[in-house]
Amino acid sequence: MADGNAIKLYDFPSSPNCQRVKVVLAEKKLPYETVPVDLKKGDQKKPDYLKLNPYGKVPVIIDGATVLYESCIINEYLDEKYPEPPLMPKDHAKKAKVRILIDYGMNHLDSPYQKIRMELTKDAKERSQETIDKAKQDLKNLLQRLEREIGEQPYLAGDFSLLDAALIPRFLRMEGMGVLPDPSMPRLSGWLKRMKDRPSVKVIM
Repeated sequence: MADGNAIKLYDFPSSPNCQRVKVVLAEKKLPYETVPVDLKKGDQKKPDYLKLNPYGKVPVIIDGATVLYESCIINEYLDEKYPEPPLMPKDHAKKAKVRILIDYGMNHLDSPYQKIRMELTKDAKERSQETIDKAKQDLKNLLQRLEREIGEQPYLAGDFSLLDAALIPRFLRMEGMGVLPDPSMPRLSGWLKRMKDRPSVKVIM
């Protein structure tokens, strides 16, 4: 249970960074209240908000006297402070592996993912289908690493972990982009279906 008052989450609902924190809050059944931050109106660049997060991004959480930003760091904090259910392996090597795969999913997939995203924000007649197709293929090539890592496990690191929470917002978007499901990645396609069945993921869908 959160200390005293509920955790505050400074939130923009369609932000994947906010969504991965909401998944962890839901998994741990932690009560929280949302404070809306309208990115379109520039709320995140206002002086009061920049005192909470000098990066001018969402999310921020306030938990008692603790103010934190950066979604993956927030999630590690939540897992350490509120350990039930645990969302990181106890084994040090496995824990490090989770962090490596979070980095892979967040940073190494980012370039082709953002290329598709930027093309899809353009008017249909201005989009380059060639750019989209090339970026999709690049993404599928990079996703083969995660297809191998999951093996026969139900979740990316075995049991449900911060790795699954970190990557699901992006995977839901990749499904919308037509990158997944894909016959070359049956395990990831199965994982995505299992993830969408989890109550914590339904919160962000």
